[in-house]
Amino acid sequence: MNLSIFIPTKNRIYYVSKLIKYYSSIEFNGELIILDSSDKEIKDKIFELISIYKNLKIKYFHSLGLPCAMMKKYINEVSSDYVVFSGDDDYFVKSGLDDCLNFLNTNPNFSGCTGEGISVHSSSQRNKIDYIENYDQAKIYGSSSKERLSIQFKKYRVPIFSIFRKNDFRNFLEPVPNTENFNNLCPDKAIADEYIIEGAMVAYCNIKMLNSPYLVRHIHKDRNIDNLVPDYKKDWIKSSNFEISKNYFLKKISQIISKNDQINLEDASKFLKEIFEFHLKYELKKEKAFIYKNFFSKTILRFNIIKNFRYFLKRNIFTNRKYSTIKTNNNYGIIISSIEGNL
Repeated sequence: MNLSIFIPTKNRIYYVSKLIKYYSSIEFNGELIILDSSDKEIKDKIFELISIYKNLKIKYFHSLGLPCAMMKKYINEVSSDYVVFSGDDDYFVKSGLDDCLNFLNTNPNFSGCTGEGISVHSSSQRNKIDYIENYDQAKIYGSSSKERLSIQFKKYRVPIFSIFRKNDFRNFLEPVPNTENFNNLCPDKAIADEYIIEGAMVAYCNIKMLNSPYLVRHIHKDRNIDNLVPDYKKDWIKSSNFEISKNYFLKKISQIISKNDQINLEDASKFLKEIFEFHLKYELKKEKAFIYKNFFSKTILRFNIIKNFRYFLKRNIFTNRKYSTIKTNNNYGIIISSIEGNL
């Protein structure tokens, strides 16, 4: 398979071991690139684990830094024509990868391609599936950077799980701050490691979404490493790191817009600032709903019998992603088994 999967990780050998075992079981013949920021003891265990799987093509690098900075550092190690990002607890469906690669091979006007996604929630135990939901993927098509970014920030979806052409992926990483200058240029982790690369992805290219099973995200209590994504948006935008990071993001993405659309940099900056502020206001509205939901979960749902009944309803009735259907699906079943520890 003409594909490399970047897998950043940090001190999570439990998830890395399950993921590598999964790719071994499906006989994945692409390239896995492990970008490890783990402490020495965990690092040594991961390196030892990798050596067991002789049927996989794995490149391993140990270096400290945020995932995007790590990918920027090692992008030249990618030996394939296509590349995709994965968390150490995210799974790609092999047939979906094939479908996306076939599409990109025959559609040069698209730089990225993705498929359908689901999120598997393990709120109580990391190897127990409480319920399954849809995970909406980014579908971006427009004739200009401004048009594509308008689509993205009016209904925000992360495009980072799409397969991209390697040379385009290198361009997306260019504005990402290096580990060495992260603290000075863009110290906010969410902006440095999400908004910059995803803003660049959308500003540069069109992303196709296919109706193919493609991605499984495992949502669990260990997911938010080092508080990468802020839970409380008001606290986030009032933090000391936010303003300098926001200005860095606006500057870098505005430069891409100006160059791609051949418009004045000042006009590009004004446009981006307006749509990003619209996005932030929307996120702040969602925060109120989060507070109510959080209060509900800490009061009513602290009783296990109520919480478990709610999970039962979501798992089996009130969702179009019923556990029994996903479990027996040829594409998803093996991933479910991996999450549950039965692979």
